[in-house]
Parts: sequence; structure tokens; C-alpha cells
Amino acid sequence: MLVGDGTGYMLALDPRSIDAQIFEQHLDSVRHLQRFGPWPQVVERLDTALSLWRGPALGGVVGPLADAERTRLEELRFTAIEDRAQLLLEADRAGEIIGDLSGLVRTHPLRERLHYLLMVAHYRCGRRADALKQFHSVRRLLIRELGIEPGEDLRRCHDQILNGTLSSPVPADSPATLTSQGSGGFPTLTPHGSGGFPVFVVPAQLPRDVPGFTGRREELRRLEEFVSAAEVLGEAGVILVSGAPGVGKSALAVRFARGLTDRFQGGQLHLDLRGFSNEAEPMEPAEALRHLLAGLGSVPDPSEDLQALSSRYRSLVTGRRILIVLDNARSAEQVRPLLPGDPSCLVLVTSRNRLSGLTTRDGALRVTLDLMPQDDAVTLVKNVIRQASGEAERPLVDRLCQVGDYLPIALRIAAERMTSRFHGGIAVATRTIPEREELLESADTECDEQSSMRSVFSSSYRALPAEAAEMFRLMGLHGGSTFDLVTAAIMADVDHDRARRTVDFLLSGHLLRITPCNRLRFHDDMLRAYAKDRAMAEMSYRTRRAAVSRLVTHYLRTADAAIRLLYPARYPLPPPPLAPDGVATLRFGSAEQARTWFERELPNLSAAVRQAGAYGVCPVRERLPSLIQSFLRGRSEGQPSVPANSPRPEGPPSM
Repeated sequence: MLVGDGTGYMLALDPRSIDAQIFEQHLDSVRHLQRFGPWPQVVERLDTALSLWRGPALGGVVGPLADAERTRLEELRFTAIEDRAQLLLEADRAGEIIGDLSGLVRTHPLRERLHYLLMVAHYRCGRRADALKQFHSVRRLLIRELGIEPGEDLRRCHDQILNGTLSSPVPADSPATLTSQGSGGFPTLTPHGSGGFPVFVVPAQLPRDVPGFTGRREELRRLEEFVSAAEVLGEAGVILVSGAPGVGKSALAVRFARGLTDRFQGGQLHLDLRGFSNEAEPMEPAEALRHLLAGLGSVPDPSEDLQALSSRYRSLVTGRRILIVLDNARSAEQVRPLLPGDPSCLVLVTSRNRLSGLTTRDGALRVTLDLMPQDDAVTLVKNVIRQASGEAERPLVDRLCQVGDYLPIALRIAAERMTSRFHGGIAVATRTIPEREELLESADTECDEQSSMRSVFSSSYRALPAEAAEMFRLMGLHGGSTFDLVTAAIMADVDHDRARRTVDFLLSGHLLRITPCNRLRFHDDMLRAYAKDRAMAEMSYRTRRAAVSRLVTHYLRTADAAIRLLYPARYPLPPPPLAPDGVATLRFGSAEQARTWFERELPNLSAAVRQAGAYGVCPVRERLPSLIQSFLRGRSEGQPSVPANSPRPEGPPSM
């Protein structure tokens, strides 16, 4: 083992038998684990490496080379100790490190990072006074020994403790992040860099909870049951919250996510995918992954492609209890590369689209939000009014709920606008209630795009294909509250199959919905007003008149056929005027079918009369009222009728 070569002697040992070599080998393995393994294994490997130390490095060896090597090994040891402490902090296990850190700061009082970690540990254990005392102690020491103030990281930590803003186990601007950005923070080790050891950042990115959040108890219950079941089964959890624009998807997601922070101590990531934005295009998956990796303290290489980014992202989150909120998604293809491969994580996605691919292929639970129930809407409006002007009477609140269509964002805007004009007390408050059209128009004047109903709707409208956008506008010209697919096809002047495909886009985006009677309607009346507004602004008068002419002519011809079948002897009516080419007439197989159709379409027939008058469609304007009167007269004279909400009888009317 002792070899001489004429100039001196050397110990020829197997590197695997030298504790210093073994120590560095363990640190090399830590680098790999930090990139691809869970944090408990990293802590275990660091413990193994540190257990090799029995005193000073190279004890008893003298000389400049030994001194330099001793300094290098000592620095590696302390960095490993600090990294282990930080990992335990990030895992919310601060109580386990306070004793060790307290002893180390006494023997190595000039290592600022040790003081930083001890301050954070005290704070996490509820010892705010001890954390502040530690800062003042190291500050006095640095001033006395070196004549300098503490570094930026210590000062920032001190300020955050004073302000109560040190909310995550390791702040977003923690030393790990600062070092990875090259800004001179503590000598911690980053996932990629100059050969150091990576230290995970525990993100806490959830946005502020919506003040006065109201209702959604049933939806929150379903979400909680799903998460609990996934934890028991050890399955990956993916939740999709979908619904119409302005219905409160993001607010619900944030409220639910904030209630889960104690169960996801690996951190919480939040990312707006800009699926429906008026200012920017939807975020590409590669860009989204770079944001998520940065939130985890990893700086991706600009040359990495989507597959490499996705692999590194999944490696970093493996084994960590992380909650990931992906807000405002456009498509399943945008979301799928962002899904972790490990069941330890929970992903919460919000979207205005149905994203059926996430439910069918990725097993996501879909929770669809609808308009607010009456009682919850009343509570929400009362809360907004109470904050601005005091208590309000129930009739006033009910009227505001009607104006806001029980849509959460519209309710808040309507209540706020009413209270901003509220200068005469309750007695004159009803005169300050905005109308629905006024609410749609005036919300743009507040210089806040995210609080504007027009902006909320337009971001969904802009995302529609051209044909679906045209159908949306045309349906805004329909005067009734509900309609069927035949009516949509006639107004758009397309065949039935093409109309169905187009309507599916509107259903997927929650701009239209299907009623229990299998009818179509806008998600809410304010959205219908917006569709009419777009039709008036973007379609020529000639185009609008042609669509209305096709609609009312269809109603005229079908109503005439129904009356002739119902009352052939009493109402021998002449045939209707010639209709434009391509306008269909329903053919009824029985009087019951004709009666069902007439009962169901009565509101639409009356609206068609008004539309005919507005666009000068004659003689439809004069003929259709007489058909309506004939039906009502026959019904009042004892003719049986089918209730308007009855299911369609077998053998529906044909074209």
C-alpha cells in the first residue's frame, strides 16, 4: 500500500475505502436524486454522507495542500448541512432542525445562510420573537466583527417576518432561486448550473382568494370527495372545472385549492394558460412547462424541446405532494403535457370548454358550474351592497339578481354600479339599478378588462371558429328564449348536420346549453344580449333581414300546417305566401304533434311577429298573428292541448 518512486512515498488505496472519496460520491448521487428522485431520498443520502465525518478533515496533516483540501471539504460539508436543513424546511419539518442549527450558528457565527435557515425555522414553529431575535443577534455580530450590515437575503427575511408575509415554507425569492438567477444569494445548490447540489423550491403561487366568496357548497363537496377517494386509492387526481364565462370557475378553484394547502406540503403551483384572453394568444405547452419548472426552482435550457421539458418536469414532481392549478385552459392538448405522471400530485384545471379528452382519456372529474342558486345570489349581492352602503331591502336585491342573471361576476358588477350611484338612501335606490344592456355597455368604462362583462364574453367569442361565431350572432337575433336545431339551421341557411356540428362548438364553450326539454338556449340572458349586440355591430342590415325573414317564414308555414291539422273544418285558412328558397316546413304525423309544437313555440311565434315588424317582413307580419289567435281561440273553447313542457311525442315532426 505504501509505494515509493524516488521522490517520496504515496499510499495506494482503493478510492472506495477513503471516507473523503465516499463522501463526495454520495454528494454526486445527491445531484442525480435532486433531479430525478423524491426529497426524502435526498435527505437520507445527505444523512449518509454527513455521518462519515468524525472531526476535522485531514486531521493531523499539515502543509498548504492539506489546508486547501481541508477548506474545500469543510465547505462541501456545510453546504450539505444547509441544503439538508432547507429540504426539511420545505417539507414543513422545521422543528427537527432548530437544535442542530442553533449549535452550528454558535460555532460558525459568520455563515449568514445558517442564520437565515434558523430564522425561518423559528418562524415556521410559531416563534416569531425568536426569529427576530436571531436577526438582531447576527446583525450586531456582523457590525462588530466586520463593520457590515446583514446581506439582502437576511434583511428580506426579517422584513417578511415583521410583515407576516413569509407564507410559504421557503419564500418564492428564496436563496435557491436567487443563486439560480446569479444574483448573489446564499451559496445554495441549483438543479442545473456549475456542478452544485440542487435544492428544491417549495412554491406557494396560489392567487388571492376572492373576498366574500359565496355558495358552491355542492360543488366543493364533490371536489373534496374526489380528492379523498383518490388519496385512498393512490391514484393521480385530475379535476376539470368548466362552465360559461363569468360563472366563477377560477374563484371556485382558488377557494378549493387554498383549503388543501396542508395536504400538499410539496407546494402549490398556479398558471394562467391564457386560453381565453383578449391580450395574448393561448400559452403553448412548452412555454407553460418553462413557467412550472421555474416555479420549482429549475432553470430550463432554452434549447430543450417539449418532450425534454415534460420529462424533467415529471421527474421533479415525482414523490412530492404538489397541487397544480392550471387556469383558463383552451384545449386538452394544451393541458396534457403538463399532467404529472405521479399519483402524489393533484391537478385542478379550469376551462370554458368541456375538454372531453381530459375526462375520457385522462380520467378527469368534470364539475360544471351553472348560474348561482337564488339564495346564494341574494347573499352575494347583499354582501357587496353592505360593504359599500349598508343593508338593502329584499326587493332591491332581487331586482339586482335578475339584472345580473345570477352570474357571479355580473352580480358583483351590477351591485357595485348601483352602490356607486347610491346617494339618496333606500327610497331612491331602485332608480339607480342598471339595466342589463347598460351593464353590458358600461362595464367597459372602468379601465379594468377582467371586470368587464363585454371583455369576459368577447374572449370566448373571439375563440370561436368563423362559422360558429356567425351562428352565435344569428341566434342573438332570435327573439325567443329557447329554440331548436331546426331553427338554428334555418337562420344560418345550412343543412341539419352542418348546423349540429356548429352548435356543438357553442355547447362545448358553454355559450349555449340544452334545456331539460331538449331545447337550445343561451347560457344566460346577458350572453344573449351580447350575441345580439355582435349581430348588430358585425352583420349588415341585409344579412340580418334575410335571416329574420327565413325564421319568421318557417314559423308561418309550420304554424299554418299545424292549424290546418288541428282545426280543418273551423279554420279553412288559405295557404301561406311563397317563402324564400330553402326555408323548411315541419310536417306533423298527428294532431297531438301539431298541438305540442304550437304550445312549445308560442313564445317564439310572438317574438317572430315583433321581429317581422322590426325588419318589415311582409306579409308574414300580418299573417302570423291570425294563426296564433286561431290556436288560442280553439284552445279556449275547450280543445285539449299538451303542456308546453311535456316531452316530445313519438314520431317527431319531419321536414
